[in-house]
Amino acid sequence: MASDALSLDIAGLTSAYRDGRLHPSGVLEQLFAAIEADTRGINAFCLLDRAAAEREAEASGRRWREGRPLSVLDGVPVSIKDLVNVAGWPTRRGSLSGSDEPVPQDAPGVTPLRAGGAVLFGKTTTTEFGWTVGSSNPQAGTTLNPAAPGREVGGSSSGAAAQVAAGWGPLALGSDAGGSVRLPASWTGTVGFKPSFGAIPLAPASAFAEFAHLGTFTRSVADAVLAMQVLSRADARDPSSLFVRGEAPPDRPLRIAWALSVGSSQAVQPAVAEAVRALVRRLADAGHSVVEWPEAANDRALDMWSVWVSRIHESFVDWSDAQRAQLSPGLQAAFEQGAAQSPAELARARARLRAMAGALAQRFTDIDLLITPSTPGAAPPLGDMGGGAWFESVGGFTYPFNLTQQPALNLPLGADAEGAPFGVQLVGPRFHDAAVLRAGARIEALLVEVR
Repeated sequence: MASDALSLDIAGLTSAYRDGRLHPSGVLEQLFAAIEADTRGINAFCLLDRAAAEREAEASGRRWREGRPLSVLDGVPVSIKDLVNVAGWPTRRGSLSGSDEPVPQDAPGVTPLRAGGAVLFGKTTTTEFGWTVGSSNPQAGTTLNPAAPGREVGGSSSGAAAQVAAGWGPLALGSDAGGSVRLPASWTGTVGFKPSFGAIPLAPASAFAEFAHLGTFTRSVADAVLAMQVLSRADARDPSSLFVRGEAPPDRPLRIAWALSVGSSQAVQPAVAEAVRALVRRLADAGHSVVEWPEAANDRALDMWSVWVSRIHESFVDWSDAQRAQLSPGLQAAFEQGAAQSPAELARARARLRAMAGALAQRFTDIDLLITPSTPGAAPPLGDMGGGAWFESVGGFTYPFNLTQQPALNLPLGADAEGAPFGVQLVGPRFHDAAVLRAGARIEALLVEVR
């Protein structure tokens, strides 16, 4: 059993802790051994803290021996994306401008993990300040895709997706302001969940505040459900987290709409389109009510990019010229683009996006779930996603649900002719997170049946 510890899901690990077959310290030792033995140069981590993790694992083992675990994640190794503060670790944000000084306090999304006994072992790579969806940053270099060598792993939660895809622990905490959980999850064949806005508390707020969600990378929907039991806790530092959390409704046939696009002008690859259609047929055959979602000509990718670069400008407007010179050329160019926009141009973009988001959210009044591709295809070749304006190429399938603040789940769906994975996106009404995860588990099981 010990040699198979890293293949276990969260429930399998904690079951083994409970009956004494495994100890959190032993699992952690295997985890670090696997990371150190990697010959592929995956580069998923910008920080590893073995000493701190060993102390947490040893304490977890004592709790399990005494029959008093703190949560369903007690003793489970978890990584944190390097945009999120962890007490005692620096937050460099993938940038040469970041400080090496440790931060004094856990972020609200980390607090419940530590309180629940999770073993925090390191920080995963992110694109610089999370501004784009490539696989590189100036501080840590390039993160590679374990599931598709030579392809982009995607971002901005690059390391989190790569870690889970590589089998280095069952859970990573990422973030998603326009697709940064769902895009890399799609391209690595992992399960990526962006819950409703505020479901996992997030503070301090960035310039992308109302778009930014924390989310999870796992290997199954069941693991995402267990993670959310711990992570979804109200925290006064994030007022948006103080909503009432509902329960999933009883199992019944689902009311499902589907579309190959919700307005993106980017065509999906034929393999993706056929896989989505095949899934829809299986759902109809299983007794669910399925309707095609009329696709409207409402591509607002350029408007989203206008708002995106305005937020980049807002992020660094008070920095000195010398400070901004430490940013990568691409991020500096996005800053200048944001600075050059006229107030009227930005106002019109914001107004069009509000109208789009309002109309989109209202269409969920009579459906339980919308099914779309997560990405237009499998990951592109490494190096093809390093620039800006990425909403036009891949983000059009994900960013609308940051605007509406709805829960969205990526499930592995298929692979292209070279074996590179792609995913399907399941979207539910806002705050119906438990229902989306329950539907995701049902669809996950249906997909496994036909593989």
